[in-house]
Amino acid sequence: MYFKIAKISYDPVIGYAAGELKRCLSEMDPTLDIMVLTYPAYRADLKDALWIGMDEAFPLPPVADTALDDAIAIDVDKGCGYITGANPRAVLIAAFRYLRELGAMWVRPTEGEILPQCDVRTRSVKLSEIPANRHRGVCIEGAVSPDHVAQMIDWLPRVGMNAYFNQFWIPAVFYERWFERQRNPLLTPYPIDLADAEGMRDSSVYEIKRRGLLYHGTGHGWTCEPFGISGTGWQVDRVHHVPEEAKQYLAEVNGKRDLWGNVPLNTNLCYSNPVVRSTMASSVADYCETHPEVDYLHVWLADGKNNHCECAACQKKRPSDWYIDILNEIDEKMTAKALKTKVVFLLYCDLYWEPVESKLNNPDRFVLMFAPITRTYTHSLGEAGDYDAADLSPYVRNNCVLPSSVEENLCRLRQWQKFFSGDCFDFDYHYMWDHHRDVAQMHMNRVLFDDMKAMSKLHMTGMMSCQNQRVWMPTGFGMAAMAEALWNADADFDTVADNYFFAAFGPDGSLVRDYLQKLSDAFVPPYFRSELPAVCPEAAASMENVTEITAEFQNIILKNLDASLPDNQLRSWEYLDYHRQLCDLLAPSFQKMAEGDLDEAARLFRRFCRWLQENETAVSDVLDVFELQSTLARSFKALGAKL
Repeated sequence: MYFKIAKISYDPVIGYAAGELKRCLSEMDPTLDIMVLTYPAYRADLKDALWIGMDEAFPLPPVADTALDDAIAIDVDKGCGYITGANPRAVLIAAFRYLRELGAMWVRPTEGEILPQCDVRTRSVKLSEIPANRHRGVCIEGAVSPDHVAQMIDWLPRVGMNAYFNQFWIPAVFYERWFERQRNPLLTPYPIDLADAEGMRDSSVYEIKRRGLLYHGTGHGWTCEPFGISGTGWQVDRVHHVPEEAKQYLAEVNGKRDLWGNVPLNTNLCYSNPVVRSTMASSVADYCETHPEVDYLHVWLADGKNNHCECAACQKKRPSDWYIDILNEIDEKMTAKALKTKVVFLLYCDLYWEPVESKLNNPDRFVLMFAPITRTYTHSLGEAGDYDAADLSPYVRNNCVLPSSVEENLCRLRQWQKFFSGDCFDFDYHYMWDHHRDVAQMHMNRVLFDDMKAMSKLHMTGMMSCQNQRVWMPTGFGMAAMAEALWNADADFDTVADNYFFAAFGPDGSLVRDYLQKLSDAFVPPYFRSELPAVCPEAAASMENVTEITAEFQNIILKNLDASLPDNQLRSWEYLDYHRQLCDLLAPSFQKMAEGDLDEAARLFRRFCRWLQENETAVSDVLDVFELQSTLARSFKALGAKL
């Protein structure tokens, strides 16, 4: 007898969901002979089937916007019933949620699928949920190949995430880092051109839309691309063509109109100039018209800080006021074209200081993004006390001091929320740099989890995580915790941890969690964040314990490497063993730094980097070796050492 999966509609996302259900259920219960059927609507007479799709016969909890809010409902009794969602993407998320309720887990994108054996015909699942947060996405960063990006996109809906963000018009810099083997002279480079990178971006968009995910696009670039200046990254050593006509529009800083640090993406414009504002606005509207695949278009000013125009006209208003004026022109032009695309504007760097004159004419068009790039990750956003009472430094053009405390960051957010009461989400950097500063990641993971649980309290509706794509070593626990807390604000950290570590490592999973916690403690993450003195005997003494901790745990790693574990769990132990070696090489370097022996610290750090380069191929799917070296080198230099 066939096990019937009956999908409703011919929507390709729902078709993909049905195909994944069939694949996973076939592996979890080999006794099933599964047939996928297609019907235009639910048929009450066909009760011996697992229905998947959207139909009025399947009740859903109400949401504000069915296109954006991913309500799901599952009512399956012994293999028969329905799986539904508010939109095709939500149906896909619901299908994976059903599988998770049967015991499936995805502990990382590559070789991380856990599909335990079960008798599907005896299992029942019933739930009806609305995620705690609308925005649950990941943004491209780090060094990547198209496969790395596709793997991340594939993983997202499996854990309830719903969006992906390609930065810039063409995110060439991230692909260049990978193909050019930047920071690894031991590998053969494969240079790519802009057309290659554009094709890679388009390939990722296909994967995003195949799963019905919300697509966020561009961001930085609007201050250069509309004026004929290419902005695909932050490279300072390139020759950039600036059309003669465009030079007059560049920000005047220290009496000069020039590229800021020779980086177009970091160069602001003369926003008091009506030609600048009109050109930007027209470009945004035209882009939305020709790129209907974009659900959220990010319109940001230049990257960097203290780089705004100092001409007499620009000084009449804050950068944030000029920014709002540009956004109003964008809305006017988009409205004239009957475009419905949402526009994301941001609170970031000099834009931390809210507008005092200008107002948004059509707030419904816009979404506010809070990007606290200078915040500490030693404390979570949820820990902030009375952040309304934080002392705020005044705005001083091109002499702004950006806040590090969570209290002042959140007070800046609150000032903007008084200006704009619409949809607002966090754009944060836990997995951009801080996971490299907390080498075992357990402290950072807890901060990340608590941040996500605090979104509602902070009047935000979720997060777009600006991050490396390969963040699965030593584990993918932090990513799983982020996804769970974004979906369920009542999630319990210990429960999520217990489930993850058991799935990823098997019976000794709890030992791995304890081991990584000890390593997180021993490495003293605030030291790597330059929040402690460069010469710090306490940090040195703590890091001296790292090799003892790893030596004690090595026997457990070796035992599990020799055990009869499933391949995906065995792979987890292999990556943990690489991480053990990484810790043994890194700790002495920063220990010597904390002792004040800078020359020996530098020698040991170079040895550490060489080991990373030699072993990159073995861990390339789970560790961004380029970004790890870059981040730790910056920490190293910030503490006073030279490489």
